[in-house]
Amino acid sequence: MADPDLELIELPIAHPEEMPERRLWAAVMRQLLDDGKTYWLQKGQRMLQTEYEAAFDDLVRCGPMTRHVCKWLDVPPWRISEAFIRKCEAENG
Repeated sequence: MADPDLELIELPIAHPEEMPERRLWAAVMRQLLDDGKTYWLQKGQRMLQTEYEAAFDDLVRCGPMTRHVCKWLDVPPWRISEAFIRKCEAENG
């Protein structure tokens, strides 16, 4: 059985028929998650962009960016943070 919290970060958050504003915030969340994942997967490299690190730190700490975007998506930010951490730990092997 799939973990519903992991599905939050793996599937598109907004359905194409949803309000344009929600699709916009879903795209922002997707970018935040992608940047955080990029940092996690490339953490051994020296030339990481600071945006990736900032996204990763914010997602892990349930920071202001995560909380702000989650507010507009009506998703509890702690669920996104916890799911992101579990996803990173699972990909670490």
